[in-house]
Amino acid sequence: MAVASGQVAVHAGEKDLVLGLDPGRDKTGFAFVNLDGGLAAAGIFPTADRENFFAGIESSVSVLRDCFTEGNADFLPENLCGHVAAVIIGDGTTSREFSGYVRERVAGWDCEVLAVDERNTTLEARSLYWKVHRPGFWLRLLPEGMRVPERVLDDFAAWAVALRGLKKYRDIRRNKL
Repeated sequence: MAVASGQVAVHAGEKDLVLGLDPGRDKTGFAFVNLDGGLAAAGIFPTADRENFFAGIESSVSVLRDCFTEGNADFLPENLCGHVAAVIIGDGTTSREFSGYVRERVAGWDCEVLAVDERNTTLEARSLYWKVHRPGFWLRLLPEGMRVPERVLDDFAAWAVALRGLKKYRDIRRNKL
């Protein structure tokens, strides 16, 4: 698995990304992940703005620029929904209602919508964060579990959700072939 590739190979009509979502009451983390597990771009948006988020995916990624916190959104294609092979949603806090909305919203995208167990994704998010943002010398002396990032990690939790869902997605594709 690539830690953070920053670039996405974009080929017309190719489904080359999965969208991981970590929905919460107030904010939702998202991550566009390559099929090999590498992070293309990720961020956080207010859950109440989900309509605008999905409209941005369908129309112009530039609408979402303020939401991105990680990766390089400049390499994402403008028509993102045409590149999303699967939308993977964590099954935690507000997922039931959020999943229903997502299933309706992406019905025309020709992609899978999968729910995965999101238990312990916060711990996985911390680990992914420290792989991307290597801690300074003094912080490296502390065990990883004692290091506290300086910001919320909903975007990294969405990446962890996407990584869990990629295996499930690959199994579904293998069974269809």
